[in-house]
Amino acid sequence: MSKETKANNSSRAMNNTYGASLEANTLAMLDSTGAKDNRDANEDRLQYLEAVRAASLVPETGIPPTNKMYQAMFRILRFGRRLELVAASFHLLTQLHQRYPWVYIPDGKHELEIVDEAWSPFNFGSDVDSGEKDISVRSLLFQELIQNMSKGVDESEESDLKILGNMFLFKYLVHVLKLDFIPRNQVFEETMNWSLLKESSLNLLLASRRVNFKLLMKDCLSTMCSPFDADGNSISLVELHKGMLSAMKELLVMIIELDASKKKADSEGITNRGDGVRTPALEIIVDELTYDEYLLSNFLKVFDDPKWKLEIVIQYLTKYIPKPSVRTRRSNTPQADDLKTLNGILKTFSNGTNAKNITKKIGPAVVQILIGHGFLAQLAISNTNEGDSMTEICNSVIAAFTNLRRVDQKIEIIPFGKEVLFTAEMVLKAKA
Repeated sequence: MSKETKANNSSRAMNNTYGASLEANTLAMLDSTGAKDNRDANEDRLQYLEAVRAASLVPETGIPPTNKMYQAMFRILRFGRRLELVAASFHLLTQLHQRYPWVYIPDGKHELEIVDEAWSPFNFGSDVDSGEKDISVRSLLFQELIQNMSKGVDESEESDLKILGNMFLFKYLVHVLKLDFIPRNQVFEETMNWSLLKESSLNLLLASRRVNFKLLMKDCLSTMCSPFDADGNSISLVELHKGMLSAMKELLVMIIELDASKKKADSEGITNRGDGVRTPALEIIVDELTYDEYLLSNFLKVFDDPKWKLEIVIQYLTKYIPKPSVRTRRSNTPQADDLKTLNGILKTFSNGTNAKNITKKIGPAVVQILIGHGFLAQLAISNTNEGDSMTEICNSVIAAFTNLRRVDQKIEIIPFGKEVLFTAEMVLKAKA
């Protein structure tokens, strides 16, 4: 963290008087607006946002907004009826959170700093609305927001604005979850202090009884893989849709990493019954992809985190590989440790019987899609790979494709498979 950020965070306690004065002066601009949607009211809201920016972001040592000021900005983001207002509040809020983080790791330290009573757009106290004045987002509303992401845009201006507003809101909420989760998870990996992640906004969000976690994961997959007509929509909507997909992928990765950290905590015996038990996200994803070739192909195209994409491919293929038997000198049956790596999986296809049985169960196109995406993911993280060399993996990929044709000459290599083979051959040439 920079020295400027340190100074800004330490100034929180020193600038209470300045903050109260700023709050009074800026919120006065909104006193007469209420829920009005007219030119004057919207101009007042824009002036309010500019006033906050001028006081908190422009100066080298700005004044952090108060909780009431954050709430007013978030109200504009949630309920603004002009796209200009929604976009302006979104950008201002994200910049403010970067400038004034509420969870961070100080330079040179391995501990977490958490700002007491920091404002949050989430409310995890109850899933029951307490009134119109409460604009906080509860777990159920967050899940409904994801469900609405995949709905199309009709020709009405009101519907268009609502969907754009939902996209901005979703991007902002994921941004908040990410800023809260990443430093907590980093310190957890160093200290194994599970309480840091247990109290994270992401964990509290998913722990709600009102959230159907399996349905949430299905909605994420459906939204990421839904067709989107870029030619039939405005440039702004296309760009915002890309940003929404990026946020959806970030959310998915955070959930997977939270599951992985909880598994570590479980193995160390530092969790308890109160932490709850749920099916891991990766397991749900693999199950959903198993029965839908269209979903599988599209998901692996858009999901670009190489580490977890590789793990998904390995878990998928492992379901169809013969279980390890007692090792013998001439045994071609893969051992348990072999199935934890891509190269171990690929070597399974060197056995004609295995290759034929696996291809028969899941189809030749799916086999090629999985091998191809697994290879490209492995290639992307090859610098940090501590196992098999890329030369060996490239040879295994080529051998796997060759053996597919050998066991069944009717099998055609799909265009994506040809691209993967070409890539593997080029890597081998470069390393020769």
